[in-house]
Amino acid sequence: MPNVLAPDGAALAYDAYDVSAARAAVLVLPGWSDHAARYAAFAQRLNAAGLAAYAMDLRGHGRSGGRRAHLTRFSQLLGDLQAFRRAVRQRTEAPQVLLGHGFGGLVVLRYLETQPPDALRAAVVTSPFLGPAEPVPVWKQIVSRACADLWPTVSFPLGRDPDHVSRDPAVSTAYGADPAVEGRYTAGAWRETQWAQRAVVADGHRIECPLLFLLAGEDRLVDAHLARAFADGLRGRVEVRWHPEMYHEVLTDPQRERAIEEILGFLAQRGPA
Repeated sequence: MPNVLAPDGAALAYDAYDVSAARAAVLVLPGWSDHAARYAAFAQRLNAAGLAAYAMDLRGHGRSGGRRAHLTRFSQLLGDLQAFRRAVRQRTEAPQVLLGHGFGGLVVLRYLETQPPDALRAAVVTSPFLGPAEPVPVWKQIVSRACADLWPTVSFPLGRDPDHVSRDPAVSTAYGADPAVEGRYTAGAWRETQWAQRAVVADGHRIECPLLFLLAGEDRLVDAHLARAFADGLRGRVEVRWHPEMYHEVLTDPQRERAIEEILGFLAQRGPA
């Protein structure tokens, strides 16, 4: 299992699916509570299409270092992604594509707004977490806000229903039983995530990289309509694919092949590096 050192010294684990003479290298950032091993089948599908794939556990998740389910600063994740890109560049010179799901999609969007997109061919975000699908209970907001300053590392249950993850019952059952799924968040992480959501919406005009959104119309975890409005307001080379019947994870849906083909078609349109 390869690792990359974050700027602050945290060891970040990632899975590598190398391909000789790869046409592109797809760097995957999972969602919150998610982990890289769940993207093995997707990575192998990319391999079959001639693309290398690399999936990294976010700090505080899976096999990566860092306090569990916690963020001190959202900007740490941008440094982590930059370090991840350097590590992949040492494995292959193929042009890079960023793919972020859920919370990972939020990280990718902020990265595109603030970091130099050197050698990036394109980016893909699936069900990006720009806001929750349902309002957060008032008591939870009050407690989280108070603890963010007084006790930022205190953690709370995420309260995610596994049945809302995918329309595939086998995927939802496995997700609910997966010990590597974190299922919590800290008050500090909640504060930093809210800050990032506001910043991404405010700075969307800075995105220049070709960008594909895959959104699920029946998403019960993140606000897909908010993400669609954000995507429609961008001025760059943006494409949106709306799947009205899908749940949150379009890449584990029973009709996942449709979404994968859309990703492959989008990347094929970008042409050679």
